Amino acid sequence: MATYTRTLRQGLPRFVGGEPWPPPGTAHIRELDETQGERATAPISADAAEPAVSALSPAPDTRDSTSKPQASATTAQPTGKTVRRVLRRGLPRLVGGEPWPPATAADTTAAVNVTVAMPATAEPELQKTGAVPAGISPSMSKVPTLPRTPTSGGVPLRRGLPRISGAEPWPPAGWAPAAAVDPTIAAPANNVMDTATESAIPATLGNAEADLDVPAAKAEPSHRAVPNPTAASSPKRATAVTSTKQIREPVMIGSRTLGHWVKLALLGVLGVVTSAAIIVLAARGVTTLPGVPEFMARYHGEYEPTLDTEAGMPAWARWTHFFNFFLLVLIIRSGLLVRHQQKPPGYYTPKRGGKKISLYLWLHTSLDVLWLANGLVFVVLLIATGHWARIVPTSWEVFPNAASALLQYLTLNWPVESGWVNYNSLQQLMYFIVVFIAAPLAAITGVRMSEWWPKNADKLNRIYPAPIARAIHYPVMLFFVVFVIVHVFLVFATGALRNLNHMFAGSDQISWVGFWWFVAGLAVTAVAVIMARPLVLAPIASLFGKVSNR
Repeated sequence: MATYTRTLRQGLPRFVGGEPWPPPGTAHIRELDETQGERATAPISADAAEPAVSALSPAPDTRDSTSKPQASATTAQPTGKTVRRVLRRGLPRLVGGEPWPPATAADTTAAVNVTVAMPATAEPELQKTGAVPAGISPSMSKVPTLPRTPTSGGVPLRRGLPRISGAEPWPPAGWAPAAAVDPTIAAPANNVMDTATESAIPATLGNAEADLDVPAAKAEPSHRAVPNPTAASSPKRATAVTSTKQIREPVMIGSRTLGHWVKLALLGVLGVVTSAAIIVLAARGVTTLPGVPEFMARYHGEYEPTLDTEAGMPAWARWTHFFNFFLLVLIIRSGLLVRHQQKPPGYYTPKRGGKKISLYLWLHTSLDVLWLANGLVFVVLLIATGHWARIVPTSWEVFPNAASALLQYLTLNWPVESGWVNYNSLQQLMYFIVVFIAAPLAAITGVRMSEWWPKNADKLNRIYPAPIARAIHYPVMLFFVVFVIVHVFLVFATGALRNLNHMFAGSDQISWVGFWWFVAGLAVTAVAVIMARPLVLAPIASLFGKVSNR
């Protein structure tokens, strides 16, 4: 036998402007003494009993408070009365409706046997006000249970979160018995969730075992196997369930879905085609202006070289050309990874000491060193063999001829190609800018942002601050990207087989040899891009320093 004190939970006021209901206090709840088979009635002070009495009684009527009997602490004796817990009604479920749950639902709720120590004079008052219904026997110690067998008039239970992690939603799928629904309460026909809620009144509001910390009865196994005829008769509900199960997770590429990338690609292609059509039409309109045809007839796109150079592309030029493309793709890829990375996958620390950098930054810096070495070899051999005259302008006629060649390209009337012997003026200018302007700019700005730049050189840092280097480095990278795209496009548009033989096979003939060398070079580059990931980079970087996760 034991007596427990439970704090009353307060809710909304019973009338506008009132205090929260019920008033603050505690209720004394006694368990049945199993050894004696009867309820123990230990004396409890009247001070402790008053809150319990007020908690079970309705709000006091301030209009005639003097006419009601008052409980006296000196005459209060424990009565050991057994009362039934009355359902607490709250806000209405529908606008303009009655407070919920209905007052008639109290008949279907479970009775709770509690023993409250109260003054003897309080019992008639409680029965008068209706807080404690008369006729309740103290022998009511069990909570009546409702039948769990389905009936023809049952409604589907609304299921919520599982009771334990990894379990099925609670309650189990099934039907609420029709006997649990008050026939006087009519639920909307199209509101299945409200009907299910009404049928679950005894299982929620009337669950007195949970309020008194008594283990609740478990659901019978037959409750899980109850058929669901409404789901079969409701096509909309069955279709919603089926469509939910068929939904798959979208394929993500970066921060966007695959469908989003496809839409962006289609929009990009459409934009490029539209812009190209506008440019071509505008260029052809320019060629009809007065004086333009005569200008193009005088400057047809190239001038005679002033220095004799060896025809064709020697082997060293072809190999350095391929290595330049191979390294440039990896440099752009690693540079973008460094620019957009949030948390590096690994860190690299040099063996001789130095600042710890990300693994992608180590890859970018290492590729820069190889790219600069390849470019240095190319420039030295270019000057040593006299091949420099092919890409260095030697006459001022290069500029009007370059303008004429550009206009011919834009009108899709390609200029005469003789790249095996001499480049046209536009090609000569672009190759000169790439080798002698863009490449040095990329190297100088890259060194300024690297760890090799002296940090304590205050005067040098004021002359060449890091923000200027960053503002130049990224646009130079974009220039290389645009140049490679346009260069490859023109190679294929102005005679693919012959041009590919020039660059890869060292021949002026039209054959597929240069094409297959080009395909092999693309395959090697693609494999290198795919393999440039931490799993492959970490063992290589560990040969030159220390690799760690943080």
